[in-house]
Amino acid sequence: MASELTTTAPTTVDLAGLPESVVRQVRHLVEEARQKQAGTPPPAANGVGTRLPLLGRFADLGISFPKEDIDQAQRQAWAGFPRDLAESTGG
Repeated sequence: MASELTTTAPTTVDLAGLPESVVRQVRHLVEEARQKQAGTPPPAANGVGTRLPLLGRFADLGISFPKEDIDQAQRQAWAGFPRDLAESTGG
């Protein structure tokens, strides 16, 4: 049985207006199909290992932060953190 979706060109599907849970399910199905095509095993279906990796999760947003900005933000965030807990509690 031939599929009319069989094509060599990428296909774009408009998911606008769908609930986030449905969009996640569609992305998961697409990822599983890509993994099957590449010959890699899909994540476990029992809930273990089904979370998407954080690395690259927001790549589709086109947002990029230079390493220097991240380092500076981390320095600022940790600047007021006590280095030695005993000193900060007076003991």
